[in-house]
Amino acid sequence: LVVGHQGDVASDRPERVCFHPPIYKLLDAMAAMTIATPVALAGARPLKATLSRRAVSARATPARAAPRGALQVRAAIALDYNAETPMTYNETGKWRENFDLAAWASEVRQVEKELKAEIGEDDVDHLNKILTWANMFYYGGLAVLFATPFLTNIFSFIGGANPIAAFMMSTAICARWTMVGHHVCHGGYNTAQSENGVVTGRFHRRTFAKGLARRISDWMDWMMPEAWDVEHNHLHHYQLGESADPDLVERNMKPLRTGNLPMILRYGQVVGLALIWKWFYYAPNTMKEMYQRREREAKKAGEDFENPFKTGELPSTVATVAAGAFKGNFAALGETIKCFAPYALFQFAALPALGYAVGGAQMATGVLLTSILADVITNVHSFIIIATNHVGDDIYRFESETKPRSDDFYLRAVIGSANFRTGGDVNDFFHGWLNYQIEHHMFPDISMKSYQKAQPRIKEICEKHGVPYVQESVWKRLVQLADVMVGKRSMLVWERGD
Repeated sequence: LVVGHQGDVASDRPERVCFHPPIYKLLDAMAAMTIATPVALAGARPLKATLSRRAVSARATPARAAPRGALQVRAAIALDYNAETPMTYNETGKWRENFDLAAWASEVRQVEKELKAEIGEDDVDHLNKILTWANMFYYGGLAVLFATPFLTNIFSFIGGANPIAAFMMSTAICARWTMVGHHVCHGGYNTAQSENGVVTGRFHRRTFAKGLARRISDWMDWMMPEAWDVEHNHLHHYQLGESADPDLVERNMKPLRTGNLPMILRYGQVVGLALIWKWFYYAPNTMKEMYQRREREAKKAGEDFENPFKTGELPSTVATVAAGAFKGNFAALGETIKCFAPYALFQFAALPALGYAVGGAQMATGVLLTSILADVITNVHSFIIIATNHVGDDIYRFESETKPRSDDFYLRAVIGSANFRTGGDVNDFFHGWLNYQIEHHMFPDISMKSYQKAQPRIKEICEKHGVPYVQESVWKRLVQLADVMVGKRSMLVWERGD
């Protein structure tokens, strides 16, 4: 077995592993493969590649380096202002030559202001409608699952696994994450669910899915909502396309992109990842990011706290957690089990137990296989509509930082994202409302209904000012994603003049 060096994510040099290693060494090898194998939404941020604010400032003003946090200097870097040598644009970047950022941003901010002022009970009613659809899919799927064996044995040749029920259940699981949990945890309904600083409704980010009871009732998935909030709402959303973005696909895929595997095997790894990414990578890595933040906060406060996930800047996965356990680090394993437990116990233990009570061992087996199939389908579904959002040879990545809510921040949301086909609740439902990714990254804290209003207005403003606005079928974007992951395509780079 040949794997990349563990701990060197950019290394292409192989390491020989014996065929019959001790189990902990085998898990080490799996962990190394996890790091070398592409993780589409991985947080493998290069240790030395991330530009600190001090380093960025120093490049911007050679005479006197600005202190850490000099956001005006960072913005100057990103927008080519105050540079000693004017940037030369290539053909792709010609649109930037006469672009008036301030005028464009002024119109964009006006749209945001108007949309936020309109958020109210109609938006909450719309959210409840989407949640009702999700529940109908899930409980309808369970009804089909439990009723089918009494009506026909059509699925007996596959152990009783019911693909119709699995599809319905998987759609609901995806919807609860990408639409309900996602937008509520971003604060899209805060203004309509609070009064004078007091939470008055269920869909407020301060209370939604917080704690075990609310996690079970509001949004139960592989991920712990508090951990996901750190990884997604903070690290990804406000550092989009930068070195510190844990979801920067092109960077995370470097080992596969630059490796020696035949193309067919590279694409095979992409498919394999899509089948398991939520539980294998995403859940444990969001935990790592959450504890890493707590460790930083404790250090600032002069308190002792140790992050149980020991992968540093590299992603934590099920393989790295297991490898750590065989070396005596059981803390990460314990936290991962606690993270997985509510969802796993319900989907793969409680539901089959109910099946056993209703129809004996045969039905219990069918229910278990259907639950597993539903999880695979929802992994693939969410991978297709999530991993495709910020990657392609027409999408920008950035080698400098920017200030949240700055004019540059809004621009990066547009040129660093891609929309899919938009319009209509049914279409948007099956896209997980992630077909409004441009508008979502511009205005993360508005409602789903607001994105439907925002999209045509933002697109019109971009066309007016000549700003590239990428909107294509999700299937075309999936091809872009896969091609970037395997190294056939590369993203645009803002600082290169693209």
